[in-house]
Amino acid sequence: MRECVGLFIRPGRLSGVSNFRYALRWSVFCFIVVTPLYAVEEPEVVSPSEVPAASPLTKYSLPELLEKITDSPLLTSEADAIMRLAKAKQRSVEMRRWLSTFEAKAYGGVVPNVEWPNQSNLNGYTSYDFENDFSFNHMGGFFRTEIDMIQPLYTFGKISHYQDAAKQGFTLAEWEQRKRRGEFRMLIKKAYYTLLLSQESMATLKDVEGKLNDANEKVEKLLMKDAENVSEVDRLKIKVFMADVRNRMLDAERGMKLSRSALSDLLGLSGDWVVDEDRLAAEKVQDIQKTNVISAALRARPDLQQVATLINIKESERLAVRANLFPTIFAAGKINYAVAPGREDIKNPFLVDEFNKLDFGAVLGLKIDLGAHRTLNQMEEMQAEIDRLKGQRAQLMTKVRLDTERVYEEASAAANAIQINEDGLRAARSWLTSAGLAFNLGTAETKEVLESFAAYFKARADLVRSIYGLNMSLSELSDVVGTELVPRLQ
Repeated sequence: MRECVGLFIRPGRLSGVSNFRYALRWSVFCFIVVTPLYAVEEPEVVSPSEVPAASPLTKYSLPELLEKITDSPLLTSEADAIMRLAKAKQRSVEMRRWLSTFEAKAYGGVVPNVEWPNQSNLNGYTSYDFENDFSFNHMGGFFRTEIDMIQPLYTFGKISHYQDAAKQGFTLAEWEQRKRRGEFRMLIKKAYYTLLLSQESMATLKDVEGKLNDANEKVEKLLMKDAENVSEVDRLKIKVFMADVRNRMLDAERGMKLSRSALSDLLGLSGDWVVDEDRLAAEKVQDIQKTNVISAALRARPDLQQVATLINIKESERLAVRANLFPTIFAAGKINYAVAPGREDIKNPFLVDEFNKLDFGAVLGLKIDLGAHRTLNQMEEMQAEIDRLKGQRAQLMTKVRLDTERVYEEASAAANAIQINEDGLRAARSWLTSAGLAFNLGTAETKEVLESFAAYFKARADLVRSIYGLNMSLSELSDVVGTELVPRLQ
């Protein structure tokens, strides 16, 4: 009789007896026809040599699957990219501290030659340029290079505040990694619990299918004997319910395939593997208080901390922009080198020679942006962005409180429902046994038997549904809080 319960359970949707009359009619049939079939048969003896060798299977528990998240290529590749981006931005800001300008220019070409053997005579030169005796036979090459260097000495916060922002960017990337990891854990838990639910439903439905086949054979034999307690309608009922069982088995099989596929793709599992649990069991947690859970969510919720970190970044950037109102003190260096073999090297310091020279030097300087109105307007824009983010944070904090309270109440209700449904299932099982014995003795009416069957079916479905609801509520609560609440999964 117990196996008849599986007909009312679907994987992923543990509905109870949706139609009370439907359950009552089928209950009578199970009680009358299926119950006598539970006779103990002698097991078939098989030689050990005839038993085929089982292929090796890898068993995974839920904690082991969650540990494999760190090795999942789907998560590690994105996490590494996020962290590399944050480090690159931080290095970019650090590089501005040293030689903010360090560049070189080099160019060369051909120029007319100039001869000036006696430089004491200002007009004693011979030039072959376009204004004089130009000739391609008197053309020569030249090369010139310039190297500029600027080292900031004191910037009134232009660099230091951007350094603070870059460090906060690194923190922002860490919270993003934690957020993605929490979402990944939620997907793994959902797939795992759904797989257990589908497997448990499939096992129940297969057992029911076997009992229905046995019942069908029993009915066929009784019909051939013209028994009074069965009719042609009973055989039709078996066919109808057999079709219903097989449809539900398709649902269970689909749930198993999708759950296994999700775990394999998310974690990169390959080969033959199974989970180490056969039945769906309620997760155990320590006593947690609502106020503590809400406080933990406000402290550790990744998206909330990301907004707070982003506010700090914008404030640091605003201080860096404000530093533009003050000057920048720097040291600068320059090197100029030029050579043209076909032109005379002029030694007179009062004459400029752009083709043969070597100049270098270093100076102290000061630079300031005189467009203060532009800086003030930029600061106002950034302050408006900061205020907008603060408003978003206040809204998000309210949402986190409400979400945490909602999920906490759902988990609490599911935990209480398990205890209630366990008590109800025990009472329904006792009622079913008592009514069955009384019916066999002829002291109970059919109505009482039907009511006991309906109560038993409903109590079993409610219990399984409350267990699944508790596990999913705890998973969602851990995701909302931002930290794992189930001790065995920490």
